Amino acid sequence: MKLHQIRTIKSDYRGVIYDCGKSNFISRKSGTVSADHIHNEPEKIYLVEGKIELTIDNETQIVEAPIMFEYGPNIYHKLVALTDIRLVTEREGE
Repeated sequence: MKLHQIRTIKSDYRGVIYDCGKSNFISRKSGTVSADHIHNEPEKIYLVEGKIELTIDNETQIVEAPIMFEYGPNIYHKLVALTDIRLVTEREGE
């Protein structure tokens, strides 16, 4: 049996991001903001637990788990955790 520690990419007051290969597991606390940026790769996000205010480009809506959403490269996106949340992100090229 081989066991390996999962590398922590980032941990701060909002929660933690774990490196899961081509995907990342992210937990965030209620009231915190994630993303609020643009990057060069398309991305898929799987919200597996919780409720968020999601902004993609200039559209904002409230979404609840379980749900998947995606957007292309160079598209503004922002997530506000309305409850504690758990999500998995997947970016092409990573």
